[in-house]
Amino acid sequence: MVDLWSITVGPLDRQVLVGPFSLNEGDDTLWINITQISPQQEWNFSYALVWWESSDGRQLGTQKVYGTQLGEIFRFGVGLSPVERNGSIYFAPRSYNRRWISIDNPPLWTLNFEAESGVTGGVNPQPAFGISATLGTLANLANVRIPYEIIDGIAYLT
Repeated sequence: MVDLWSITVGPLDRQVLVGPFSLNEGDDTLWINITQISPQQEWNFSYALVWWESSDGRQLGTQKVYGTQLGEIFRFGVGLSPVERNGSIYFAPRSYNRRWISIDNPPLWTLNFEAESGVTGGVNPQPAFGISATLGTLANLANVRIPYEIIDGIAYLT
């Protein structure tokens, strides 16, 4: 994994840029390892939302994350490669816990981020005819060929 940056957030932070990250050509998945650096005890004040955003939006989804000192890997992906591969990772603490907001000198939450992109095994969204069972055999029960035509990746009976 590529070591990105560490960030420190407090109860008044709304959205923090973790840093830029580009997916490799053809990759459809982003894995982010988030490790809590401080405080050194269990974080019980809030959770956060994390996402990767390109000029086309949040095409890999958003994850709800909690801090853990051992680190936790989160997978972002929807099964399709994003249109734009260049983007940035964002972190938004949800400071709705009144204890964190109202105490004097609230603790800061420091997290380290590592990321890697890759391909999650799956079916090509528009498979070539003959390499997938999505269309089945185009024949009737008497094994007579059924004529068809493929238009924009969809088979139509003719």
